[in-house]
Amino acid sequence: MKNLNNGIIINNIKTSMEMENQFLNDRDVRVLNDFANNKITMEDAISNFKADAISAFKKMEF
Repeated sequence: MKNLNNGIIINNIKTSMEMENQFLNDRDVRVLNDFANNKITMEDAISNFKADAISAFKKMEF
């Protein structure tokens, strides 16, 4: 039941983000699943997302 609830929550997050023209990739979903299943801490999840954001920003050309 927990995995079903996690899937519903993650799907709700994806839907909400898509409404703001933001999209989760497969890695994002894996991080959210790992956090929801207590495989990583909130700090680890935030660090993952932060590292991805910094990496994407550095690839941008101005």
